[in-house]
Amino acid sequence: MNLFCFGLPTSTSPFTITTRLSSHHSITETVPSSTKNFSPQRKISYGFGKNIASGSFSPVPNSSWSCLAARTTDHDQKSEIQLPESLRPELMPKHVALITDGHGRWAEKRGLPVQQGHGAGVENLKQMVLQCSKFGIRVFTAFLFSTENWKRPKEEVDFLMKVYDRLIRYFVNEQVTSHDLRFSVIGDKSRLPQFIQSTISSTEESAKGNKGTHFVMALSYSGQYDILEASRKIAGQVENGKLRAKDIDKGVFEQQLLTNTITPDPDLLIRTSGEIRISNFMLWQMAYTEFYFANKLFPDFKESDFVDALNFFQQRQRRFGERKN
Repeated sequence: MNLFCFGLPTSTSPFTITTRLSSHHSITETVPSSTKNFSPQRKISYGFGKNIASGSFSPVPNSSWSCLAARTTDHDQKSEIQLPESLRPELMPKHVALITDGHGRWAEKRGLPVQQGHGAGVENLKQMVLQCSKFGIRVFTAFLFSTENWKRPKEEVDFLMKVYDRLIRYFVNEQVTSHDLRFSVIGDKSRLPQFIQSTISSTEESAKGNKGTHFVMALSYSGQYDILEASRKIAGQVENGKLRAKDIDKGVFEQQLLTNTITPDPDLLIRTSGEIRISNFMLWQMAYTEFYFANKLFPDFKESDFVDALNFFQQRQRRFGERKN
């Protein structure tokens, strides 16, 4: 799939931009601009009120594909699973987790504000959602905003909340309708602004019965928070006599985690930017996850890099504590 973007003038009156995903599907968004006269460019602009961040970057390049695995017809939506020839369909991970990292450094290297890096990262995230759908990956979870990220400057946090709200309202909702995308948000949603809470709630509800790739956004999330909240819920059930301490097992505990409706646990974690840590992400759920650390900053992490990570995963021998004969 090719992504075609358009350069936008920098002002604040309503303006629409169309992102074409294929010959049959496109997304139209309203963004700030002063004129409807524009020409196609490999450039995207982001604007909220008086804050405009602009920059250019290349879309995902074309590549050669071989069609493997056939078609699905859930909800009368036909989709074709496509894999590069280097990947074996029977060895594909069912759940890919992603830590998006490097937006600030990406912007700094180009002399741009950090908001520009986040904007470029969101555009790249859209492509990864489409790639996961194309590859037939069952669950794709992206760690986008941690509980620790609330300590960042208010201007940056406000920008991110607006960016993620727009991502859900336009891109995710279009995928929910046209590609049977499932959708969830995990984290302490009570700390999110009310406008994005409303967007999340309505989109989760509209995607509830879908059968396609499950796109999970981790917002205001931390693994420690997840485990603590689960422990408090279980302790409360014991105090109220609804649960006996001796009955608490792995299954009982996992039912209280924020990921209780997201299965299976991650098979593969990808982290960009060269950092080698998991930064408080899904600490319980990643007991047997394979880790792949990429040196590229997330806005530069393209489809070919994703395929490299998947090839790495397919070469791993996963024993889960057993001894293979």
